[in-house]
Amino acid sequence: MGTLRYGNGDDSTFEMEDGDLAHLAAVVTAKLRRREPFLLTCRSDDSRQSIWIHESATLVYAYASAEAADLDRARLEAMVADTNRPAGLTIACAAPALQALDALVAA
Repeated sequence: MGTLRYGNGDDSTFEMEDGDLAHLAAVVTAKLRRREPFLLTCRSDDSRQSIWIHESATLVYAYASAEAADLDRARLEAMVADTNRPAGLTIACAAPALQALDALVAA
């Protein structure tokens, strides 16, 4: 399982398969090179979390495997098209990372 970390520190962490993460990284990179922010929603079986992806956001992609995943052009094109929808791009994640929310609940 790979991990996408968004923000400084432990703001938000999304876990997903390396192949899914590689496709997402390619889409995010393409959009941010063009300075095109978009909404990204991570859905799991139990919940969903949305984040605004923009050029000043801190993003860290961590892959479980050292090998680069093969990218599917049709999938990338479909994902880029989804970023332009009002609801943005939705991806499947293994677990939502609501660490900041967990800290508030515990307090």
